[in-house]
Amino acid sequence: MLQHVVAITWNDQVPANYAETITKVLHEMVEQIPTVRSYHCGPDLGVSAASNANYLIAATFDDVAGWRVYDESPLHNEIRAKYFKPYIATRSAAQIEF
Repeated sequence: MLQHVVAITWNDQVPANYAETITKVLHEMVEQIPTVRSYHCGPDLGVSAASNANYLIAATFDDVAGWRVYDESPLHNEIRAKYFKPYIATRSAAQIEF
């Protein structure tokens, strides 16, 4: 299994309540990508004293090939360009096997 995690910090241009919009868009997207086994995303809860990212995505796949289908999906790339690129200050991602 492969776990893909993305941590995003928004820039100052992000609209209010944007997490609601992007969460809906992402859940609709993964319904169309059959290699996604589980998908969780949402805004940081703000419960940590540390400075956290604003938004997290955690997706599970059977293997690297399944992740690549997701990562290279035209729909995924369209969403990245339209919904993320204008509002990202920083983005970090990592994949692990388990």
